[in-house]
Amino acid sequence: MLCSRCGTEMPEGSQFCLKCGLPVHAPAISGDSVIAQGSGPSRPARTISSRIGRVVPWLVIVVLLGALLWVGTSESPAAQRVQEFVRSSHEQTILDAPIAVGQHSFFSTKFTVPAGALNVSVAGNFGVAADTGSESSRSRNPEGKVDRSPAKPDSGIEVFVLTDAAFAVWSSGYSTPSLYESGLTSGASINAPLPARVGVYHLVFSNKTSPRAKSVHATVLLRYKTWMPDTVVALRERFWKWIGG
Repeated sequence: MLCSRCGTEMPEGSQFCLKCGLPVHAPAISGDSVIAQGSGPSRPARTISSRIGRVVPWLVIVVLLGALLWVGTSESPAAQRVQEFVRSSHEQTILDAPIAVGQHSFFSTKFTVPAGALNVSVAGNFGVAADTGSESSRSRNPEGKVDRSPAKPDSGIEVFVLTDAAFAVWSSGYSTPSLYESGLTSGASINAPLPARVGVYHLVFSNKTSPRAKSVHATVLLRYKTWMPDTVVALRERFWKWIGG
């Protein structure tokens, strides 16, 4: 054991230095021990720094994905404003042609609302002309002869927008709720909002109540907005399925 003041070697158990008289309170610390203790913390400090550098990018990615999922699924005003800012409008033609609807019959065409569609609606117009010139459209008198008198005006038709399930019920002859119903009319404009979810729908021109065939010209579009890429749409659909159990 060495004296920390003068360096004189002292026997073990000494209370004072035999040369300078300095009290001995603790064993002297050698230079090698000081160096070892001083250099110890530097390695853990570098390890923690490198770990933080690896974790931060993943945290940023998780936060960004969480923000995208929140904007895509939240109904809050803030999320709606973000969605409105980045939405793009789309139009898809459902029908743009003249069609013939037979007596006591109907014409239908189906369309699909795509994934990620928002603010979905069916819009357009239609006009009807009655086929009053054929014998099949004229009534017969009690003797069975064709009535040659001028035919009464009959240009009314009904237009419906139905879900796929509702169309199956309606086409079987039963009443069912509709997303749009024009009533009996010779022409009208269509503006029917649809649910913002994927699904198959039917546009129907019904002439079931008339003994006369009809010629209808219709221009009808599916309008909607989208903003999410396909990957985010897939995440959104999985999220809602997970929430629904």
